[in-house]
Amino acid sequence: MENEAFKILMDDPDRGLRFIIDKHGPQLLKQITRCIQNDDELVKDVFQLTLIAIWTDHKKIGELEDPFAWIMAIARNTALSTLRSEKIRLKEPIEDHEDLRSSEQADTDLVYKETLDELLFHARRLTPREEEIYIASKVDGMDNKELEKVHNLKAQRVRNLLSSAQRKIRMLLRR
Repeated sequence: MENEAFKILMDDPDRGLRFIIDKHGPQLLKQITRCIQNDDELVKDVFQLTLIAIWTDHKKIGELEDPFAWIMAIARNTALSTLRSEKIRLKEPIEDHEDLRSSEQADTDLVYKETLDELLFHARRLTPREEEIYIASKVDGMDNKELEKVHNLKAQRVRNLLSSAQRKIRMLLRR
């Protein structure tokens, strides 16, 4: 009786998925909201992605000994994967967002320019290598892998340079 929905999932994926949503939907949502908080739209998107993953692997899931644990893992992994991709998207440069109202756009452009000018001013106090890596990372938006390739550095060296540059910049900005 416990795995009835999963047995149905193997034979009739649409009906089985409806049973799973009815029986385990709240638990799936709870699992997703453990990872994603304060963003209902993202939770709904992840819930849909989880259902798609369940439907795609319905035969495999139906044959498992503990399919409920498997779908809970799918929900958690989908939520974490989506969060990672959202964090990457949040690091996009400000210039890419041209859909603001004109007054907001003007303010955003001004704040961005002032912040960039202050950052570049303080970056001159860093060592030449730190300055080069810091500007490439924070202004040009390069990630660590790109910095490694472009500047021909090891991963640990990139992290060390960025860390020391950020620490110095924070101290300079506090003054």
